[in-house]
Amino acid sequence: HYVLWKAGVHHRDASPANLMYYRRDDTNCAIVGALNDYDLASLASQESPSGNKRTGTGTMLFMAIDLLEAPGKDGKLKHLYRYDMESFIWVFVWICFQYEDGQ
Repeated sequence: HYVLWKAGVHHRDASPANLMYYRRDDTNCAIVGALNDYDLASLASQESPSGNKRTGTGTMLFMAIDLLEAPGKDGKLKHLYRYDMESFIWVFVWICFQYEDGQ
């Protein structure tokens, strides 16, 4: 995510549905995670990046609070990296509450 962000590709929709992982037995890293579904991502080089104005981009349950308030809904906030990080935190909290005793 960070590498793509630095390259100017902004995902803007971290949610459990857009996360996937797989197990690798051939390395010391047992689990590899990936963020998918970049079809609604925007480019930093765009004059008015898609997804700034609330037109359906982003899963509201996992969006950064600033983006859910009036200036964010109206597209008056520049999308910052910390907004995606806040989304990842909300996803993590949601996942934690979905499981009890490993189930």
